[in-house]
This record gives sequence, structure tokens and C-alpha cells, in this order.
Amino acid sequence: MRNLIIPIMVKPISLVKKIFENREFLYALKHQRDGLRFTGDIYLEHCRRGKCLHAAWEPTHNILPTEGLTWLVNVLFHDITKPSIPATGVPSSVTPTSVFYVYLFKGNVTPVAGDTAAARLGAGGTYQECQDADYDEPLTNRPSWVTADSTDGVITNEASKAHFVFAAGLTVYGAGLTTTAAKTDVSGKLVTGKRFDNPRPVISDDEIDVTYQITATSA
Repeated sequence: MRNLIIPIMVKPISLVKKIFENREFLYALKHQRDGLRFTGDIYLEHCRRGKCLHAAWEPTHNILPTEGLTWLVNVLFHDITKPSIPATGVPSSVTPTSVFYVYLFKGNVTPVAGDTAAARLGAGGTYQECQDADYDEPLTNRPSWVTADSTDGVITNEASKAHFVFAAGLTVYGAGLTTTAAKTDVSGKLVTGKRFDNPRPVISDDEIDVTYQITATSA
């Protein structure tokens, strides 16, 4: 039962139902030798005036801080209610499917397990999260992590990447997922965080697309 890929790439509103309909997953939970593991990866694309300067998977996985993992297991296995799918924070051409949002940060820091949204995100957080003065698309809110169904144990926003257009020159050091939309908000949960192996120096009008992928395995 080792290394079983769990098909969790479903719309969040049906996530718990889909997981508990999976017999192999339920079997794995009954056996102490098995465990549930989440890994996160980022595909980063950086373009300038129509030319792609960088397009590659980050060499190492991101971290899922204890705050994010605790929230996830409480939603999945306890009685914490998952927030409703938002009506804002996504392009008008797509339908929101997620309660998660992508953030970028410009602080030269490496996320660790003890990080929290309250301490790290927002205008005053130690990640130095990018704000309105740094990128002007999208405005006001972090872009929603818009996912699609899958059967291979991977949930990703590959079909609707988080898109950023910069308003100023800076270095983007990393990205992650959180549970609230506003760039200034620190009341949500810090679900993932990643310092890029190769930080990206950007100038005004540069574009960055972030594909965030999470894989669930039983190992």
C-alpha cells in the first residue's frame, strides 16, 4: 500500500466526499505503516515584453507550515467548516473552484514549519508580501488558485495560472498559498510557502505566472 496516489484533485466543495469514497485511502488510514503525505511544487514563468526569460519547475518542494497542515486535517477529519468558494478574486472568464489564493513575496527569507499568516503575510509581515505598489494585476486581491478535476492524485491550477503584472522593479523571492483574498489580510491560514531556488528580478510590466501543484500520496 506504499506510495499509493490518492485522487484528490476535485473541487473543494466535494473534496471530503471524494476522499472518503476511495476504498484504498480508507484502507491505508487503518494501517499504522501507511501515512498521508502532501508535497507541493511550483512551475514559474517570467516574461518581459513578450519574451520568456524563465520557465521551469522549482528544483525543490515547498513547505506546508504546521498552521496550514493543522487547518487541512481539521477540515478533512474533524468538524471545522471549509469556507465557501469565493465570488471575487478571480478573472471574470473563469469559475472559482478554490478557497486558496496565491501570494508572492519580496523578502529574502525561507519559509519554515512554524510560520503563520499573522506573522509572515500582509504589508507588515516578515515575508514582505508584494502589495499594490509592487504589482498592478490583479488589483486589490491575491489571485485565486483555480483548480480542475483530475484522477491522478495531483491538484493544480495549470489550466488557469496565477498571473501577475508588475508595477515596479524588485526581486521576487517566493510564493505560496493562503486562505484569504486581500493582499493586506493576515487572518487566514498559511497553507504553503516556498523561497525560489532562483529568485526573479523583475521590472515594471514584467509578467509572472505561477502554477502551483500539490500531490497527495500514501507512504
